[in-house]
Amino acid sequence: MAYITAAEMKKELDAKAEYRDRLYCRGFLISDQRQENLSEYPFYGNWNEYSYSSGSKVFYFYTHKYVELFTHEADGILFFLVGHAYNPFTMKYLEKDILADLASALRKGEESFWEAESELTGVFCLGFIRSGELTASTDASGMQLVYHGVIDGHVYLTSHSKLVADYCGIEQTDYIQRLVSNRFWHYWGMWLPGDLSPYAELSRLQPNCKAVYDGARIEVIRYFPSKTIKETTTEEEYRATIDELGRIMSNNMALIAKKWPGKKVSISVTGGRDSMTTLACTNGNYDKYSYFSYISNDDEAVDAYAAKDILKSLGLEHELYRIPDEWDGYKDIDLFEKIMECNAGCIGKNNRNDLKKRMYFCANPPCDVEVKSWVNEIGRGRCYDRFNKKFFPPKTHPSYWRALHKVYFYQFRLMKETDQVFKEYFDKYYSHGEFEKLFWVVYYHWEFSWAGGEGVFLTAEHRVSYEITVPFSNRKYLELMLTVPLEKRKKDAIPQDLIAGNNKKISDTQIWVRDVSHTNFRAWIERIHLEIFSRLRFVKY
Repeated sequence: MAYITAAEMKKELDAKAEYRDRLYCRGFLISDQRQENLSEYPFYGNWNEYSYSSGSKVFYFYTHKYVELFTHEADGILFFLVGHAYNPFTMKYLEKDILADLASALRKGEESFWEAESELTGVFCLGFIRSGELTASTDASGMQLVYHGVIDGHVYLTSHSKLVADYCGIEQTDYIQRLVSNRFWHYWGMWLPGDLSPYAELSRLQPNCKAVYDGARIEVIRYFPSKTIKETTTEEEYRATIDELGRIMSNNMALIAKKWPGKKVSISVTGGRDSMTTLACTNGNYDKYSYFSYISNDDEAVDAYAAKDILKSLGLEHELYRIPDEWDGYKDIDLFEKIMECNAGCIGKNNRNDLKKRMYFCANPPCDVEVKSWVNEIGRGRCYDRFNKKFFPPKTHPSYWRALHKVYFYQFRLMKETDQVFKEYFDKYYSHGEFEKLFWVVYYHWEFSWAGGEGVFLTAEHRVSYEITVPFSNRKYLELMLTVPLEKRKKDAIPQDLIAGNNKKISDTQIWVRDVSHTNFRAWIERIHLEIFSRLRFVKY
C-alpha cells in the first residue's frame, strides 16, 4: 500500500473542489500553535477558528464546518465540547446546559466532574482549560477518535492523525508501514495495536482516561473504573437492572427525538439484537423518527428484509436503499478512496463495496442524523461468541492480545514488535490493579477493540456522509450492563429482556438475524489461531 503524501492529496483536491469538504470531515484540531492559512490545504476554507487565552498560553480550536464546538466560561475556566452530547439522567440535551452542569460539578472537585461526565451519551471530545493546563477526554466508548501529542513544543489534540502529520510534516514509522503492509492486515478490521496512532508523535486517547497537558507534556490518567464492578447475585437485582437499562435507553431515544429539530433523524434498522433493542426503547416516540436499511451486497439483504418485517409489525414505514453496483457518481471513486485512506491515517484500503456505499450516501443521504446501534456489544459477552469459547484464561498477557487482534503467520519480527507495543500499553493503562476491577476481556473489547477499531471507522469513514449518534455510548449504561452475571450476558439475556420489556410486539415476531459473517467454522478457525499464536510469547509480563 503506497502512502499518500500531503503534496499528492493537495494536487488532486486543488483540481476537485467538490471533494475538499470530505477530507478530515467532521474533524477538529486543538493546539497552542496557530494554523496560518485556513483557505489552503488541508482546510480549504471549510474550517472555523476559535481562540482562548489561559495563563501565558493561547489555545486554538479548529473545527470542520459539519461539526460543532460548544464552549462555556466559568470561574476563569473554559469548558468545551466538540460534537454532541445528551444526558438521560438530567434529561438535558443542549450542550450549553450540559457544560454549565459540568462547570458546577468541577467546583466540587474533579471526581465530581468525571462522575457527571459519565452520565453523558453521544459522540464527542470534551474537557476544560484552567491556568494554562488543558484536560480532555473522549466519549464513553471512544466513538469520537482523539489523538494527542506534543510536537516541537506544541500540543495537538485531533480527530484525524494525518491532519497533524500533513501540517507538521511527520511520517509513519518503519514498524507501522511494515505492519499495515502485512498480507493479513485487513483480516478482522484495520486498527493499530495498543494506543498507537499511525505516527510515533501521536497516541490514541482511549475512553475512561483523560489527557492532561501541563504546558510541557501530556499525561494520560485513568478515572474509570474507580472501584471493582461487582455482578448482581439475585433475580430481583437483575430485574431492577433491566428496568434501569430500559429507562436510560428510553430517555436517550426521547432526547434524540428533541435534539435535532427540523432535521431528519433515522434509525438504521437490522434484524440484530442491538438494533431491535434500540427500536424497542423508542416505544412512545416512533412518530418522531424515520427508519431505513440498505443493501450493498447479497449478505445485507437478510438483515434489510428482516428489518422491514419487524417495522411492518409495528405499523412503521421502512425505507430500503439499494447501493448500485454501477452509478455515474462513482466516476471519482479512486480519489474518494484516497480521501478515506487519509481520514484513517493511511493504515489500509477500504474495500470497494464500502467505498461505493459511503460515496452513494454522500450524494444521497438517507437522513441528516443516523441513530446507530453500536457499542451495546461491550456488555454482551461478544468475545465469547466470536471464538465460541465458554471461558477465557483468568490472566492475560501481551501476546494474547496480539493474537486476539491480528494474524501474523510466520512474521516473527512483527509478532515480537507487536508484543512489545502491547506490553507498553499494559504498563501504561493496566498496571494499577485495573484487571481486578473488571475482567480483562471487558477492557480488551471496550477500550481497545471498540474504541480503537470502530472508533476509527465511525470517525474516519461513517461520519463522512452525515452525522451519527450512538445511544448506547453512555458509561453508566455500560457499567450497569457489566453488573449482570456473565452467563446471562453470554446468552444475550439483556437485549432479549429489554426488547420484551419495552415492546413485546418485536420479540413476538421471533425474528432475529445472526451476523452472517460469523459462522461456526469461522469461530473454530479463529479459536485455533488464538490458541496457537497466543502461546508464542516474545516479552515478559
